[in-house]
Amino acid sequence: MKKTLLLSLLASTLIFASGETKPVTSSLSPTTLNEEGDYISSIPISIGLLGGIQQGDGDNDEWENMFGAELAFECLFSQDVRSQLQYMYYNVDGLTMQQLSANPHFVFYFDDLGESVEFGVGPHLGITQVEKGNDDDIIFTYGLGTSVRTNIADNIYVGAEARYEWTTDATLGGKDDSYNNAKVFAKVGYSF
Repeated sequence: MKKTLLLSLLASTLIFASGETKPVTSSLSPTTLNEEGDYISSIPISIGLLGGIQQGDGDNDEWENMFGAELAFECLFSQDVRSQLQYMYYNVDGLTMQQLSANPHFVFYFDDLGESVEFGVGPHLGITQVEKGNDDDIIFTYGLGTSVRTNIADNIYVGAEARYEWTTDATLGGKDDSYNNAKVFAKVGYSF
């Protein structure tokens, strides 16, 4: 059900976007000249805090709180891609998950909303430490997500993201388990 919901959200975003979207383009390049004529770096960078909910793939799993932080920047190779490095923390009923992930999103906007609202879609790759009791394991995660982001002040942005993650199996207590999950979270941050 969760997979269907998230994939439907992703598909509807792409269908809704067909024909009336434009990639986000920026006049900024990796280097520009300052007033003194010196080259300076101008790659847009932002940092943010994340908070939301996560649900495992089991029949009895419920949505539980999770939080984290994000470093986002314009891709060096394309101004249409926002690279997001994220740290997320989840701790429920003795199960702790700490995740580092890379989430590059192809960014576009709708003509009707102007260029202030950015939509994104892209893959997810991560590594997660799973801990239960005295046992822990490292697993890899991969998935697909979609996002929206807008500036609410000069350098302040807010946004939301949803994604589904598949995982390799973790061996805890002599038992192999998958930790596939869905995440939905909000973000607020500062752009430099």
